[in-house]
Amino acid sequence: MKSKTKVKGDLILVVVLLLVGASVLLYNQVILPQRAPGTTVLIEIDGKVVSELALSKDTGPMRFDTEQGFNVVEIRGGQVRVADADCPDKICVNTGWRRHVGQVIVCMPHYFVVRIAGDAGGLDDLDGFTY
Repeated sequence: MKSKTKVKGDLILVVVLLLVGASVLLYNQVILPQRAPGTTVLIEIDGKVVSELALSKDTGPMRFDTEQGFNVVEIRGGQVRVADADCPDKICVNTGWRRHVGQVIVCMPHYFVVRIAGDAGGLDDLDGFTY
């Protein structure tokens, strides 16, 4: 038979986990969609913008080669993603689709950044980049 303090502790833990889950759901469904949709995709290699693309125009897979490897970027339906890369961890590929101003996709092994820019009052500025 469980003691009352153990049951109470379990109940508190369940309530806290439900509140955290509800907060994440609220953020993803209500707050994030209110961010301005991007208008431009900036492709940066080694901190330099090498391509500027309209987010409204669908593209086929575009390959960008760096000294460290390659990344394949695709724009479709007002969203952008890194479709393929030869980096070992594939974090950039697993990041998925991005569409809001200020969102970035980063491939650290290749020093490759996909950044979404637009009119959002400074939200499109990258906070920092660390090697």
